[in-house]
Amino acid sequence: MAGSSDQRKFPPQNTNGNGNGNGGAGHKVRDRLCQIIRQHKLNPELVKAYAVDFCGTKALKDATREQVESFVQQLAEAAKKDRDGLLCQLNSYAPPSQEVAG
Repeated sequence: MAGSSDQRKFPPQNTNGNGNGNGGAGHKVRDRLCQIIRQHKLNPELVKAYAVDFCGTKALKDATREQVESFVQQLAEAAKKDRDGLLCQLNSYAPPSQEVAG
C-alpha cells in the first residue's frame, strides 16, 4: 500500500527542534497566557507567582504541561467572570513593598 509508506517520509510531529517534544504546543499555551495578561491588563509577575502556587511547584518550569494548561484555562475563566476577584487574588502574591500604592 503506497499510502502507508508515504506517511513514513514525514518526521514525527513532536520534533520541532526546541527540545520540549510537544510539537510547539508549549508556545501556544504561553501565547494564550500572554494574550490573557494583555487583554485583562494583569501584572505578569503576579500571574507567574499565582501559577507557581496553582501548580504546586517551586518554579513554573517544574510544572507539567497539563498543570500549566489547567492554570491558563482557570485564569481565562476567572478573568472573564470575576476580574476584580482575580485581581484581589493576584495582589495577595505581591511583596509587601508593592502592596502600598501611595
